[in-house]
Amino acid sequence: MSFSIVFLCYNTEKYDFDRKAGKMKYLLSIVGLLVLLLGLVYALLFTAPGNAVVQPLLESRIAQNVPVPTKLERFVLRPDRFEVLLKIGTDSSIGAKGTIRLAAQAIDATYTVDIKELADLQKLTGAKLKGPFRTEGTIRGDKESMAVEGRSDVAQSDTRYRLELVSMKPNNLTATLSHLQIGRVLFMVGQPDYAEGDVDVEARITNLDPDRLDGTIVTKVRNGLLHPAPIKKDFNLTIPSDLTFKADIDTGLKGSEAVSKIDLVTSVARLSSKALRYDIKKGALHTDYRLDIPELGKLVFLTRQPMRGNLRVTGDAEISKKGLRATAHSETLGGAIDALFENGVADVTVKNIQTVALTDMLLYPHVFDSRANAKLSYDTIKQLGTLHAELLNGQILPNKMSLILQQMANFDITKEVYERTTVDTKIIRKKLISDLYMKSRLTEIRSRKGQIDLENGTIDTTLLIKIRKTEVPVEIRGAITEPKIKVKTSALLRSKAKEELKKHLPKELEKSPAGELLKGLF
Repeated sequence: MSFSIVFLCYNTEKYDFDRKAGKMKYLLSIVGLLVLLLGLVYALLFTAPGNAVVQPLLESRIAQNVPVPTKLERFVLRPDRFEVLLKIGTDSSIGAKGTIRLAAQAIDATYTVDIKELADLQKLTGAKLKGPFRTEGTIRGDKESMAVEGRSDVAQSDTRYRLELVSMKPNNLTATLSHLQIGRVLFMVGQPDYAEGDVDVEARITNLDPDRLDGTIVTKVRNGLLHPAPIKKDFNLTIPSDLTFKADIDTGLKGSEAVSKIDLVTSVARLSSKALRYDIKKGALHTDYRLDIPELGKLVFLTRQPMRGNLRVTGDAEISKKGLRATAHSETLGGAIDALFENGVADVTVKNIQTVALTDMLLYPHVFDSRANAKLSYDTIKQLGTLHAELLNGQILPNKMSLILQQMANFDITKEVYERTTVDTKIIRKKLISDLYMKSRLTEIRSRKGQIDLENGTIDTTLLIKIRKTEVPVEIRGAITEPKIKVKTSALLRSKAKEELKKHLPKELEKSPAGELLKGLF
């Protein structure tokens, strides 16, 4: 019995040993397999023969995902270093080389991007760009903190930048662009050569999260000059050959907003804003503005109307999903003008301006002196509108018409005071069709459907001027600045003849049938 127990124990111990040995064999087999796989991976990844095997596989994979011809010309990967050179298109390339530490997931490398012609890479970039682009720099750090630092000659500039990444996410950006050429930028984005000039930009952004932006961007534009030929061709606008510009733009980034202070100075006007706000998430813009025009005469290429004097306009503008809304205010011509522009419709209110000051500004002859109030509504898309104007305590100023009337009727119309004059106008594109009514103690003046053609600068209207009981048609036609005035004198002559007849006709004959007959002739 003792022997049986000993034998049983021996067999049990042997079974446990064999079982443990079997498990150890499996474990060693798995470890061996893993070592073999790691060795194969190492041989494939970190040796020259292995790289030669991997290189065409990577090249094929890149070709499948890049919509332009590519060739992986160089691929070297070792445990402590790497080198890659990828040819794109005909003669563009992207390359990088340096040292790596796999355990620390760290890198210290240089890179070069050399694009000979951006237009050849449109399928890759998704943008219609032209011209060359080159940048080079370094990449240093690990997965926790990394910095990309480089320089570029984009648009013939001297551009330097530093991008810091935290946990592989962009965090800080510092960039300086010196002497960026406006003409080259226009060329790169496929636009005509509208302008030339230098642009300097200094950006310091400490947070690149779109919801928590923080930083500043300072932009300066110098030596700006507009080119008349392409502007004339594309916009049918003839500008002066010496129209220059410069600008200072200081932008602060906060949250999802970019807030800019702008000062744009041209040779014809100055436009400034204390706070132009752009919400990046909403795509909405709101800004105040101030426009100063020291010499209105220099804007004839825009207004098509010769003018003189100066003008200051202030207001604000807003662009959102609802469209465009802008206001304007100007203390001018002895009064004030306020305007609201919203989705293509302009509503303008004129308060207490001097008509003489207005005609002076427009280089028109002085015709009427009064204070004017007006309301204008104009649809800029349909080019249709209405104008209602009221002129208070007005007087006709000496002119060709008043001189003719004085000669023919022995009546000085310039001494009449028109307490209230009304003008109702329909605007059809660049034609004004107006009804006029004005009344004084001894006269009444009206016209129907008088026309002013702003495109050609002409006027065509007939005034019916009633002096006492005699109505005199006065035709005004031709250039607005110097129209031809024709007074139909037959009614005046009859009236004057009646007066003369009355003076010289004997009283006893005046009431006789002969006297009545003579007066009836006139």
